[in-house]
Amino acid sequence: MNLIARSTWIRGLILAILLAAAAYALFQSMMRDGQSAEIGHAAPGFEAVNLQGEPVRLSDYKGQAVLLNFWASWCGPCVNEMPILNEAYAQEPGVKIIAVNIGESREKAEAFVRKHQLDIPIVLDQQNKIKGKYGISGLPVTVLIDDQGNIVDRVTGELPSLEFIREMMDRIR
Repeated sequence: MNLIARSTWIRGLILAILLAAAAYALFQSMMRDGQSAEIGHAAPGFEAVNLQGEPVRLSDYKGQAVLLNFWASWCGPCVNEMPILNEAYAQEPGVKIIAVNIGESREKAEAFVRKHQLDIPIVLDQQNKIKGKYGISGLPVTVLIDDQGNIVDRVTGELPSLEFIREMMDRIR
């Protein structure tokens, strides 16, 4: 390949990467349905089914503080934090916890729950619609919603301890 052909090829590759990045950004903004999942804004509403096949809506929790945790069974940090979240769910009144499983089948989520003996409520986001509304690109992500329905905090990455979760919850009780 001569120098001119290589230069043209590199320019084309750079243009393709830039176009892909712009398309991805546009796709992410469209997935949010015009809602913003940013701190200080109202939490985007959603409807999903739990592991029992029952519908769950964020609006069902109106007037209550909610901790949303986005996770998947293949995510190592998610696996590490789920027992801690489960403990917070059992011990900490006043804040509802909903674990949103991203992109996995009911069977896979159920097997994970059985294996780790979890009692925490799980909802399924098999089509990644909730993930899109909340602008989730990596896992785990935890979103703290106050009793007015506003996002108070957002933590990307593994929650380090039960004490950390308690401190988060204390902010919205």
